[in-house]
Amino acid sequence: MFNLKNFRILILLLLCLSLLTACGADHKYVTLVKKGTMDMAPTIKIGAAFDDFFLNPEWKYFKSKSGMEIVEFNGECTWYNKPANCTIQFIIIGEDSFELGAVSLDGINMTENEGAAILKKALTGMD
Repeated sequence: MFNLKNFRILILLLLCLSLLTACGADHKYVTLVKKGTMDMAPTIKIGAAFDDFFLNPEWKYFKSKSGMEIVEFNGECTWYNKPANCTIQFIIIGEDSFELGAVSLDGINMTENEGAAILKKALTGMD
């Protein structure tokens, strides 16, 4: 028999569950990168440094078409005195390691040296 009270409770529980999963914890590889460090700044956690350096930081995990596991960071910064949107991708290696993949500003891919300079500035505040 249909019970309206139980139906309302079920709907409320489903809404709460969907809100919790939408606002839930980061993917394990996002957490790996955020808590990780780079050789150029071995004592500085990437997540904390990026939160300080970039505006509107956003992190996401995805699997590339070729099957690579990628953590992507997007944030706004000032580069050469101009506002820029920065995207930094980290490639996951195994379960507990990663390396820098690609860096772009305003959709333009940076060279390895340019990407390293941006990363160094974000991590250390130094050019």
